[in-house]
Amino acid sequence: MTLRRTLTLLLVLAAGAQAQAATAQTDAKAIALLHAAAEAPLHVSFVAQVELLTIGSHGSDASVFRVDHRAPNLTRRWYLAPSNLYGDWVLSRGGSTYAVDVKRRRIVVTRNDAFGVHVGWRHNLALLTRNYAPVMGRDAQVAGRPVHTISLVNRYTGLTTMRLWIDAATGLMLQRQVYATNGSLVVQMHFDDVRPTNGIPPSTFDLPSNYAQIAGPSHGIPDDDPNRVIARCGFQSRVPHYLPEGFTPVAADLGNESGVRTLHILYSDGLRTVSLFENARGAAVDMSGYHPVALTVGPLNVESVDRGPTTLLAWSQGSLHYALVADLTREDLEKIALSLAR
Repeated sequence: MTLRRTLTLLLVLAAGAQAQAATAQTDAKAIALLHAAAEAPLHVSFVAQVELLTIGSHGSDASVFRVDHRAPNLTRRWYLAPSNLYGDWVLSRGGSTYAVDVKRRRIVVTRNDAFGVHVGWRHNLALLTRNYAPVMGRDAQVAGRPVHTISLVNRYTGLTTMRLWIDAATGLMLQRQVYATNGSLVVQMHFDDVRPTNGIPPSTFDLPSNYAQIAGPSHGIPDDDPNRVIARCGFQSRVPHYLPEGFTPVAADLGNESGVRTLHILYSDGLRTVSLFENARGAAVDMSGYHPVALTVGPLNVESVDRGPTTLLAWSQGSLHYALVADLTREDLEKIALSLAR
């Protein structure tokens, strides 16, 4: 090999090594920002106004709400829009949620309602980064504040599933976009205004004393070993033989849905979730208030509902009743349902 060719090869190898080092540094920065965003609500108190838009094949839903958050675990969400929710508010206190219905002067209390939140991307970053590559984007501004942007790219499909805008000063996530597999936008959340503060009055989180309190759905305490929960569910449950790439069981609980003992298993790839509900009595799910579509999926007679990015399938087989709820396509849920029918 000539000296010139040797020098050229060394320069190419050096450039490749520099590019790899730069990529590793960028990845490390993106992962550090994800950790900061996950931890920020635990130590940053703030007030904000937030807009949330969910886009589905049968229409879109938009809401605007004020948020008062007192770290680490007190959050009040007060609705400004749509008009039918105006004035209603929701208080999250630890593992309990209180939905304050001003028009009916009542409070619906749900225990352990944060189940899905606590096993989502904020709380399982190891699983997320195993299935998604965090890619740094251009710095920008949201609500007048400098932010860093991160795209989460599915390692199996190469598609961007979510994009996050993270406040450079506090680590708070100020904007989030979620994309369907065809690239269309299905969820957008962004802060119109945000002000970090430690001066939120404690009375902000007081519940009305003259409202009736009504028990909502009862959720069991989530267990990160689903097999332990399955063993004590009291009926012969089934688990799917198929899940999309990257999904794994992460938690389960036993709850009470309209008086029926119900097993809930949560599957996740660190970003998206699939909830499987099973019971041996009653219906798979209460469809009142929905407009289900009847489908035939292999040997199953299924009811399907699409609500923005969320898809629901419900069916019965023998003595068991099933419901799948996920931010996946209906085709994916049908494959999971068929694998349960084996």
